[in-house]
Amino acid sequence: MKWFGKYLKLELLSIIALFAIWEFAARLGVAPTYLFPPFSETITALYNLAITGELGLNYLATLTRVLIGLGLGSSLGVLLGLAIAYHELSYRAFYPIVTLLYAIPAVAWIPLFLIWIGLNEGLPIAVVFMCSFAPMVYVTLTGVRNLSPSTMKVAQTLGARGLKAVFHVLLPQALPSILSGLKVEAGMAWRSCFVVEMIAMSSGLGLLAMEAQSILRVDIILAVILILAASNYVFQMIIEKIEVKMLRKWGYIK
Repeated sequence: MKWFGKYLKLELLSIIALFAIWEFAARLGVAPTYLFPPFSETITALYNLAITGELGLNYLATLTRVLIGLGLGSSLGVLLGLAIAYHELSYRAFYPIVTLLYAIPAVAWIPLFLIWIGLNEGLPIAVVFMCSFAPMVYVTLTGVRNLSPSTMKVAQTLGARGLKAVFHVLLPQALPSILSGLKVEAGMAWRSCFVVEMIAMSSGLGLLAMEAQSILRVDIILAVILILAASNYVFQMIIEKIEVKMLRKWGYIK
């Protein structure tokens, strides 16, 4: 616990140092402040967005889309990955398809989903879903494939079959890969949702950035980027805490 506290202090110091460098570099006057505003002016813009309520409403819209899309995509991805990995035949049949889907960037689905779904709340949720679904199937399959065949045979001999084998043998084996993949896909979910909002939505952090760009408010754009980065950081911390707890429960760490 003491080591964890020191780790957090070091993280905090590094972030403070980054903001101090930003402030100092902007104050040097190399570029006009309207093109490269100092950190203090960016925080002021962020505060003004917050007190008007504009930030809260748009942030809530983005957060809702990310949570729904990431939650559905990752959970269904893990379940499908476990189902495919349970039988060798299904693995051989579906692994190439999963690999092909995994290689497609989430934003590549936007034009297609614009036609299929239209300009509504389903659009960003669908893009975030695709952002997390195929990768989570892939990492689950990868984690399960590291399981020794003899281990599975022993488990089946001891009565671990069907759902019992899936959730008591396959899932624990794939857990490190799943949680590591979830941390990566959480960041991708925020980025994908942001892009959709910039292109096609009438609310969200992406819309705020685009509106600020149209009136040359770089301070607002940077404020939105800060919120986006902070949100992803919080997601990473939450998933990491869950990861430590789950890995300790399944005996991967002490």
